Amino acid sequence: MASNLACIGLDVWRRSDFRDLVASARAEAETIAKDGEVGVHIWTDASGARLIITTEGDLVRVVTPTFYAAPGAIISEPQAVDGGLVLAELVNRDDEVITEIACQLEELALLGSASSPVEGPVSIVVLGNSVQVIGRADDDVPDLSFEPTGAYALSTDATAHLTGIVLAIEQRTVGRTGQGFTAARVQTAGFQVTLCVPAGKPTLTAGDVLEVDGYVVASVPALRA
Repeated sequence: MASNLACIGLDVWRRSDFRDLVASARAEAETIAKDGEVGVHIWTDASGARLIITTEGDLVRVVTPTFYAAPGAIISEPQAVDGGLVLAELVNRDDEVITEIACQLEELALLGSASSPVEGPVSIVVLGNSVQVIGRADDDVPDLSFEPTGAYALSTDATAHLTGIVLAIEQRTVGRTGQGFTAARVQTAGFQVTLCVPAGKPTLTAGDVLEVDGYVVASVPALRA
């Protein structure tokens, strides 16, 4: 099972290496929110690998890995809950609910001051902790699905299980670590996500049908406006 960091080419084993990685990323990061001693900073590598770093004074409190991805869905009325989790609905262009979602949100610190209701384009990144190729789109395709498996199972994990079809793939490499990863655009039930997995784990091609268990991080660009 791949770790969240391995999915974006930032796999480190030793705690000291992780501290060094976060410290160097923090020095290059963009600060998107500041409230007293608490700050939220986003570092984005040229590969698209991204870290959301929450600090309190000089201390790093939370580090969330994700990826810079284009929007592929419409989010409606995201709500922050305990544990830093966000619950929301994804809707279609007719404002009909497609599914519920539990995720981490890059702009969580900006959500409370946003004008209500919050609705608009959202990028959804799934860090593929477990990914299996189960078929090809030109064969019999199972029903596409997306199901949160964390908060709606009475836990506080931003996790989901999905079945989807690979639309396109890009191979990326993080210069700092030399590690490669795959960023795949995936069509699931009524919307698109960007799936990140370590390079070759598994090897993906357009048209593959996937079954995925992963960690979900969203970004709503309009919250930064």
